[in-house]
Amino acid sequence: MRVAQIVEPFKVVVKDLPEPVRAPGEVLVRMERVALCGSDLPRFSGEGYRFRGKYPLLEGQAAHECVGRVVEGGSFSPGERVLVLPPKSNGLSELLSVPEGRLVPLPEDLDPDVSVMVQPLGTVLHALKGIGDVLGKDVAVVGQGPMGLLFTATLRRLGAKRVVGVDLLGYRLKVAREVGATDVIDVSRRDPVEAFAELGGVDVAVEAAGSPEALKTCIEALRRGGLLVQFGVPKEPHVPFPLDRFLRKDLRMAGFHLASAGNPLEPYILARDYIASGWIDPSPLITHHFNLEQVQRAYETAYRKKDGVVKAMVVF
Repeated sequence: MRVAQIVEPFKVVVKDLPEPVRAPGEVLVRMERVALCGSDLPRFSGEGYRFRGKYPLLEGQAAHECVGRVVEGGSFSPGERVLVLPPKSNGLSELLSVPEGRLVPLPEDLDPDVSVMVQPLGTVLHALKGIGDVLGKDVAVVGQGPMGLLFTATLRRLGAKRVVGVDLLGYRLKVAREVGATDVIDVSRRDPVEAFAELGGVDVAVEAAGSPEALKTCIEALRRGGLLVQFGVPKEPHVPFPLDRFLRKDLRMAGFHLASAGNPLEPYILARDYIASGWIDPSPLITHHFNLEQVQRAYETAYRKKDGVVKAMVVF
């Protein structure tokens, strides 16, 4: 079988390996689609502190947004389409054997590209359940990559009065408008602090970029007593934090990362049902397709934000 492996920063190879042997309690799945997530990119670039000095990475890393069809095993039928949540983020492989509890059945008539978006939407829904009611509130989403755009789209559907999308890339702000942003701020053109002052601030600010600059923007955007939601994954274990400003505005903070509390599949089942029902349509985020042999170019495109990329898919 063919599998991708990041052997050093900025270098991915595709190689042949023996087919995996299915262990008891596991299901063998043949991959159909794998999407690259922003949290996968530090493994490609070597910028993430958790991956420095650990190359080559495990075969199949780094990808965790995966859809495939069951070959054999467990209570699933052969050929059934499933969302795959690989425990080791090693989804860039033609075949993968995973625990049955890491699979979510998908509707057959749901487009495989759209099916992949169940995973990232599930993590967003997990965070939004923790945030609580947003009905009638003003919200900023700082960072309009795929995750930020899913926050933007979902917040509007949950009743937020105003959703302000913030980014450095104008083409992503156009997508933000398409999926529901009421206002956008292009940080490459104007100071976001001044822009939020003109808007009167927000009640909730979602940091979806993982950068110190985005964190500062969120704190400045918030009204007194507002909620800072930290979702973006930083490249370093410690980042500058404007604590004095945070305290003087009486702000609150909540952090969310993995949708693993309670029933770990629940957010993904909810995301699947929302997408399947048409309540939310993530298809505007899907912009690029590559085959496995083009995985180097897929990573480079996603990392350098080339050619208007939002979400890059690897098609098996």
